[in-house]
Amino acid sequence: MLISVLVSFIIIVVSAAIPIVHFFAFPISPFISGFIGASIGDLQDERIVYFGLLCSVVLFLPLFLLMEFTGVLGELRWYYSLIISFLLSGYVWFGTTIGALLKFWSSKKN
Repeated sequence: MLISVLVSFIIIVVSAAIPIVHFFAFPISPFISGFIGASIGDLQDERIVYFGLLCSVVLFLPLFLLMEFTGVLGELRWYYSLIISFLLSGYVWFGTTIGALLKFWSSKKN
């Protein structure tokens, strides 16, 4: 599962790092990374939820540090950076879990 989480993390970070493309790629990257990560790790049942949680936890710290120390969104207080990081991590959790569930359901039909 760790390799699945790392692949998912890399997909999300790469889609956010490409200029101009990140406006389109970053919003759908959690779904895509969840689908690809679930297919790599062959996740089933409750491991799908753990996969989504691990992806969001792994992404939380870089998000928080990026917003806190780079000034990407301007000079934010630390608690605004914390709130935004929690919200984005929640979105990543939702997206990766739904992407992994879609992979699980599509493999069950075959």
